[in-house]
Amino acid sequence: LQRSHVEEDQSASDEDDYVPYVPVKQRKKEMLEKVMRLRGKGQMEEEQKDSGGEQRDEDEGLGPRSNVSLLDQHQHLKEKAEARKESAKEKQLKEEEKILESVAEGRALMSVKEMAKGITYDDPIKTSWKAPRYILSMPRARHDRVRKKYHILVEGEGIPPPVKSFREMKFPQAVLKGLKKKGIVHPTPIQIQGIPTILSGRDMIGIAFTGSGKTLVFTLPIIMFCLEQEKRLPFYKREGPYGLIICPSRELARQTHSILEYYSKLLEDEGAPQLRSALCIGGMSVKEQMEVVKHGVHMMVATPGRLMDLLQKKMVSLDICRYLALDEADRMIDMGFEEDIRTIFSYFKGQRQTLLFSATMPKKIQNFAKSALVKPITINVGRAGAASLDVIQVIREGRSEDGLSSRVLAENPSTKRLTISSYRGQSPWSRVKSCSGTQW
Repeated sequence: LQRSHVEEDQSASDEDDYVPYVPVKQRKKEMLEKVMRLRGKGQMEEEQKDSGGEQRDEDEGLGPRSNVSLLDQHQHLKEKAEARKESAKEKQLKEEEKILESVAEGRALMSVKEMAKGITYDDPIKTSWKAPRYILSMPRARHDRVRKKYHILVEGEGIPPPVKSFREMKFPQAVLKGLKKKGIVHPTPIQIQGIPTILSGRDMIGIAFTGSGKTLVFTLPIIMFCLEQEKRLPFYKREGPYGLIICPSRELARQTHSILEYYSKLLEDEGAPQLRSALCIGGMSVKEQMEVVKHGVHMMVATPGRLMDLLQKKMVSLDICRYLALDEADRMIDMGFEEDIRTIFSYFKGQRQTLLFSATMPKKIQNFAKSALVKPITINVGRAGAASLDVIQVIREGRSEDGLSSRVLAENPSTKRLTISSYRGQSPWSRVKSCSGTQW
């Protein structure tokens, strides 16, 4: 009996000490789960500590302060809330601007047909003009010396040689006489390199200071190209323009148009065919502007807004336009005409020679050049944005009621241009600036 009792006690104790067998795979899994739980718990505690600290900081900012009145605290909190709201709005606006810029830059300066068919141009337009043979036969070192002498910086492939006289550029006698009447005997640096480049049919980016004579760089070649086309095959009704010049302002467009008319009239007087030029700007009757187009127009000078309106109404066609000049392209982009220019480019039907003239070379102009120009030549003369040394500028300051403008004109009867400008705001002071010197 005693032995059986002892055996029963031993069996009971064995049952209490029994540990069930767990496979190694299961034990590893349980251990891994335990480690992950401990790790997650530690991270949660750290996050709670951080959030608690932030909450305490916020509470400290929001809580009452003994040295500041409740009204001042309320005003302070209100200003902080408004600042947060403004920063969120600014962030959203910046994001929207970035999206719009990426969309605008993604659109290439190409016609609808070119974009639809994936047409790209690898070679510039061919023209019949060539520099004199003796200039072409000169060594490259001579051309480099000329550019260095006149401070002409040139970049690009296959750069035409600089030509130092209008006669060597092969302009007709009527044009040479007209230049002489205006007091223009020798070409300026931008004209020495720019005119041969354009007459060769090359796309070009011209960067030159104000008053450097860059207007003649693109007006004289367009006249010669249109004269050549008219002699080959006369323009009929509602045909044209062959050459298009886009300007940012009405005043600049008027000035450019007057130059075209001046030299066209001189050529006509010498027996050349009549060249018609149209001025399409705001503030003028559309009916008057269309009178020239109805008879066939060779050249057109326009502002972006009016030109786009005429194109959308199908009153003007760019089917045969092969010459495009953008004067003061940087200013047009600054004035918000970038999208208008892209729309105008979509109306072209074939390859064209494109010229960009700019006082500066911002990134947007570079993007324009990449998508629109074929192997462009960049010509940089002088310091971009600087005033011309050939123009004497006299600035006099006085009150608007003093009749200063009439006194300036009386003292300087040879004054060609008088500019009156005022400060911003309601200040009574005015600045009167009279300029004398070359007009173009």
